[in-house]
Amino acid sequence: MKSEEIARLAGVSRSTVSRVINNYPNVPEKTRERVMKVIREYNYEPNLSARVLAGKRTNTIGLFLYSIYDIQSPYRIYGNSYFAPLVDAFVDIGNSMGYYMLVHTIYNPDECWRIRQTFSQKRIDGGIIIGTEKSQEIESILSKFSHPIVLMDCDPEEIQKIANPKARIAVINSDDEKGIHAAVDYLVELGHREIGMITGRTTTYSGLRRRESFVKRLESHGLTLDERYMLKGDFTGRSTVSEVESLIASGKLPTAMIASNDEMALAAMETFKRHGIRIPEDISIIGYDDALASSIVKPALTTVKIPFFDMAKKALEMLTELIESDKPRFMVYNADVGLVVRESCTTINTEEVSI
Repeated sequence: MKSEEIARLAGVSRSTVSRVINNYPNVPEKTRERVMKVIREYNYEPNLSARVLAGKRTNTIGLFLYSIYDIQSPYRIYGNSYFAPLVDAFVDIGNSMGYYMLVHTIYNPDECWRIRQTFSQKRIDGGIIIGTEKSQEIESILSKFSHPIVLMDCDPEEIQKIANPKARIAVINSDDEKGIHAAVDYLVELGHREIGMITGRTTTYSGLRRRESFVKRLESHGLTLDERYMLKGDFTGRSTVSEVESLIASGKLPTAMIASNDEMALAAMETFKRHGIRIPEDISIIGYDDALASSIVKPALTTVKIPFFDMAKKALEMLTELIESDKPRFMVYNADVGLVVRESCTTINTEEVSI
């Protein structure tokens, strides 16, 4: 069956059938349902190869994940508190919008050719790149591409500087300044004055922004940053353990710590517990992400909630706009975040915290 027959049976034009198949938003819902009813009744399947050759859409979105784990890691993207919920959300929402999701994991900058190849082969209509770090390869792609792309965890000002003038780009981030400020404010309200942080990779936009926001918020409360309490993490639990072990060995602890993600917060909690340091009686902990495990662990982790589902939905909506536009566009969106108070923080013990 051809699209002309679908159009005749549904009582619409061929262009309307095309708009329905391509998931255009500007089709009346009753018309869309009428066309879809005929498509279902006759088991119509568009010829994807012919559509690609004709320069039409594939209804496929490329999801490119810049993984912080090496390829040998047993956790990879599926054990990460940031990537895992985003992938789930993108696949579910993308499918509900009529898209196929093609997932690529990039483990180092040398593999960025996968992005160029996927676009050049016309396998996708648009791409979403998550977790990008500063690299010449990514900059090269953005300076040459005019394809529809959504970037997550990137500095919008830097992207706008290097992007192709004809680019169709959207940048989406969580409001990390608000999230870190809320965490610091909460600890100060509880009486904490010696607050430390486990940073993420500062080569990422989120890692750098969360660290900078932490330092500035301490200063706004008249608190002095103690560099001994600034632990260098990379968003993984394995990096956190050695840093926390060294802190414990120093014999002096802060009264509270904020981790740049839940994975590091949970690893810190377990390390402290192994040394007989109680959470929250001896040290309060706040995470970032609101991963599933944060509400299950004992004590339950206070954390900053990132709305992964809403971010994925917004990313796909913005990408759809870019796909449908034939003009250069640059869009920016910051997703709202909020502090989720659980059991891992308490009011300050006036006695000095030492080992």
